[in-house]
Amino acid sequence: MARPDLRALTDDGLIQLANAGLVKRALREVAAGAGPALAEAEDGTVEARFADGTITRLGPGRPPGEATCTCPASGMCRHRVALVVAYRAAAVADGPAGGAAFGTADGAAIPTAEAVAWDPGTLDGAALEAGLGGAAAAELRRLLAVGITVGLERGAVPAARLPTATVRFLVPDAVGYARCDCAAGGSCAHVALAIRAFREAAGAAEIRLGGAAPARTDTAATPAEEGLAKAVDRVVAGLLEAGVVSGPEAHDGALVRLRRAAEARGATQILLAEADLAGQLAAYAGRHAAYDAVVVLALATELLGRVRGGEAALGLGQPYETAMGKTRLVSLGARLLARGRGATARVALADTDTGALLALEREFAPGEAEADIVAGLPGRLLSPGLSVSGTGQGQILTSVARRRADGLLALGQGTRGRTALLPRDARVDLPAPLAARDVPSIRRRLADRPPAFLRPRDRLEAFHVFAVDAVLGQAWAPGAQTWQAAVDLPEAGGTLHLARAYDPAAPQALDALAGACSGRWGPVRQVAGPVRIEDGALVCDPWSVSVDRLVVPDLAVPDGAGHPVPPAPELGPATLLDEAAALLANALHAGRRAFAANARAGADLVARLAAAGHPASAARLSAFLASGAQSEPFARAALWVAAMRDDPGPAEA
Repeated sequence: MARPDLRALTDDGLIQLANAGLVKRALREVAAGAGPALAEAEDGTVEARFADGTITRLGPGRPPGEATCTCPASGMCRHRVALVVAYRAAAVADGPAGGAAFGTADGAAIPTAEAVAWDPGTLDGAALEAGLGGAAAAELRRLLAVGITVGLERGAVPAARLPTATVRFLVPDAVGYARCDCAAGGSCAHVALAIRAFREAAGAAEIRLGGAAPARTDTAATPAEEGLAKAVDRVVAGLLEAGVVSGPEAHDGALVRLRRAAEARGATQILLAEADLAGQLAAYAGRHAAYDAVVVLALATELLGRVRGGEAALGLGQPYETAMGKTRLVSLGARLLARGRGATARVALADTDTGALLALEREFAPGEAEADIVAGLPGRLLSPGLSVSGTGQGQILTSVARRRADGLLALGQGTRGRTALLPRDARVDLPAPLAARDVPSIRRRLADRPPAFLRPRDRLEAFHVFAVDAVLGQAWAPGAQTWQAAVDLPEAGGTLHLARAYDPAAPQALDALAGACSGRWGPVRQVAGPVRIEDGALVCDPWSVSVDRLVVPDLAVPDGAGHPVPPAPELGPATLLDEAAALLANALHAGRRAFAANARAGADLVARLAAAGHPASAARLSAFLASGAQSEPFARAALWVAAMRDDPGPAEA
């Protein structure tokens, strides 16, 4: 049979082109002998005739979505899917095709392709680029002119991760089967960049295409870069002079100049950080609990680091927001955080096709007659028609999604698209690296990252899903109000530690975690959440636990059963580097008027840092304290302390 692309299309790839429901239906019908009658022409055209009179034709070299069908559907209908399933079955029945079999619900076996690793760099990217339409070709030229960093994953279904799009190659040596999660869906600038990246990476896991080098070794800078750096320095100098306490009006002018400089340079990462900093100043002025002096320090440090870190750190040329195609997003859990009398809700959503991770979030304030927001929080709406509880425990199908460069999801409305909320299964199958196989590889990935102030912004950074083999135990630290546990991953994947601190916005979360890990609802099969390295161990903050059902701790309701756990050792005091960060944060918060008192307190900290074996940290902090609150010594101290605190330290023995 003359269509190797159809024979090579796996069940997972076919689901990505259509959806799981259509694929399961086609599998059942073909297994039961109710599939279409097939005819194949010499040129590779495949025709499928169905019992209801429907005729579907797939032209040579065309992917299934481009088949013609006499049914009313314009996209991947059940007839187009059944054509592929029937063709694969007939190909294997006619002779060996390197295929393997997978089961259907009624036990019948339908053949599919064997997964074999391949390299998309061998595809004819030049032909694809030559055939791009005007808008796509212009986007390709723009992205290459400013430069773009692409992460690569190799295997049977290779993937390329761009800042605001993910491309997966579903079938070997067939560019028509490259699927992008942007609104175009494929044959776009992102696919062309992905092919280039694989071709030029020479086996590397990441490559920067176009633009200039990732970082300069000389001191030369363009006027635009100098303007951006000066704008950042003015913002930081203003904070050191007047402090956050002076109100946002004192800093509005500097922030506006920074925003304009970033827009002129196309520095998306700077724009994202500036927006958060402006939000922090507004929160303080409004006496909102979302204000945090340590967050202000992190944002100021990030701005200082990015203008010193080269094009990749600035995010030059990255679209601030990108429209997505029709997408299925499965919840991996939710997190509720108390903010004074208000609260913030954030739901982690994964694109089941590409493994892209997105955050849907919203801040809530209590109404005038509402004494406590916590009780009604799960029922509040994140977006029209999507409650916190329903979204956090289900999945959404949407054709009106937009993805911001930091992974924030926005859902639009309109007559040409809609969003539907559906339940999800207890377990989900997702591609790597979102689905983590072992602890050592994730720990290496975290340890090899650049400092946080240089990494691309990500609302759900280091979020992973882990398969669990067994729960090793759990404990409760009453002083820190933290639940702790440890689980073993399958196939010698290592030990993953779990930790969740109490938050008044989710009063039942710790009890739900204790119940899940005690086996109350069946054995633990999956855990999902962001991870960090702590004292050499990989620690996960669990947003969801998959047992016989999905448990989202922050959305749990009382079940009438207690889940006692033994006490854990108390946590130690804050580190000296934490104290240094607090001192620097206070300098931005209070401004010059409190600098003398800050310097007196800092002298003792400098001495303790030096005595404890942190001479470089002590020297930089001392230089800042002696400067009279100058921005450049502050930048050197803040960047150094942030890098040291971000260092994961030695690996667990």
